[in-house]
Amino acid sequence: MDKCIIDAVKLILIIAGLGGFLYGVDFGVIAAAEPYMKAMGVYTDAQISHIVGAVLLGGLVSSITAGWLCDFFGRKKMIVASAAMFLAAIPVVSLSLGSYPFLYAGRVLQGMSAGYMAVVMPMYITETLPPAIRGRGTGVFQFFLGLGLVVAAGAGCLVAMLYGASDTAAAAERAAAWGANFWWTMLPVTVLFVGSLRLPESPVWLSRGSRLVVRDSCDATNHDLRTTNHEPRTTLLQRRYVLPFLLACLVLTFNKTTGMSSFTSYLVTILHSAGFEGIYANWGQLAVKLTNMLVTIAAAALVDRKGRTWLLRVGTGGMTIGLAAIGSVFLAIERFGVQPNNFTGLLTMFAFFFMQVFYALGPGLCVWLVLSELMPKRIRANGMAIALFMNQLVAWGLASWFRPWVAAWGWSSMFFFFAVNGVLYFVTACFIPETKGKSLDELENLFEKKAKN
Repeated sequence: MDKCIIDAVKLILIIAGLGGFLYGVDFGVIAAAEPYMKAMGVYTDAQISHIVGAVLLGGLVSSITAGWLCDFFGRKKMIVASAAMFLAAIPVVSLSLGSYPFLYAGRVLQGMSAGYMAVVMPMYITETLPPAIRGRGTGVFQFFLGLGLVVAAGAGCLVAMLYGASDTAAAAERAAAWGANFWWTMLPVTVLFVGSLRLPESPVWLSRGSRLVVRDSCDATNHDLRTTNHEPRTTLLQRRYVLPFLLACLVLTFNKTTGMSSFTSYLVTILHSAGFEGIYANWGQLAVKLTNMLVTIAAAALVDRKGRTWLLRVGTGGMTIGLAAIGSVFLAIERFGVQPNNFTGLLTMFAFFFMQVFYALGPGLCVWLVLSELMPKRIRANGMAIALFMNQLVAWGLASWFRPWVAAWGWSSMFFFFAVNGVLYFVTACFIPETKGKSLDELENLFEKKAKN
């Protein structure tokens, strides 16, 4: 392979990793910060849920416009813009704990940054990397997403050690701990912003209209593009696009209705409720998210060998069992008089380990591949944006009303609800065709044949 192409691929993988890291930090940092906000008594449970869910509302807003913006401005500029938005949001969130409107606005801006990154980065990876390493490229994004969650959890443990746990620290320390959980994120996001300025533009975007597909040897990393784009206008409603679009939407929806956004944002609180006290819940959160990161390494190594469909089926099946196990522990606490203690906390944490292993093995990695590979290139930007809109809408609804729902129905009911959705996720995975090793054109032809039959 030409050295120029190798260097371009390395840069793409590095920025993909940083993009995943930003996404993971964006959703992981609130899990350590939220208990301090709750302990300060500044906001009601509903307001806290809305502040937590504001990131997902921002993702919802960005998913509406992501397809059009990615097509109009290009993939590279949207990656740069996502990093810039996150940088702007950090001081707003850190300094606005006493002001609900400003704090909410800052969290929405963070969510918009993550939402754009969730659309553009998998799209960019798919369009710029050769089919042979496309799965590993997405694996890098997902691994660093997990790393972002781990680092955010580790930073939360460090903050708790410095300022005290949320249930023991004084009011001034709680406020300082809140800001500290956000200020440190300036460094990695700044690196992403600077690094993304050096990215080459996606050859798919360069091929739009009368642009040439290959402008120089570095643009040749995408082997799916051979000619300029002079095809007639296409829409999502065409028969050959309905099945891949529907499957992608279902996968993105079930990836949230199984509760992952809620776990990410409330894991410290959940472990507190299960029996862990003080900083032990922070360490438990770190351990669970470290497990997610380590298993993602194995999943990235397997995805181009075993295939996406196999991993997705195994992952959704195991994840569902783990969710049911967590629900069972909380059922014993809420309905059968078992007192929360360190033992019930450990049982809950081990059930989270089990669930997280299978999530990382299948849905955590494969959801991005399914989203980007199933969508034919003529509808990819808008199709991915719509699928992400559904994903973010569900996630926002769950996160924004999570605490009131738990107060009304209990933890066990929520986890059993997530487990039922895990069963539906598994059934959906059984209908997804294998995409391993296939070019984007081959995948599109596959669905065209199905539409004709």
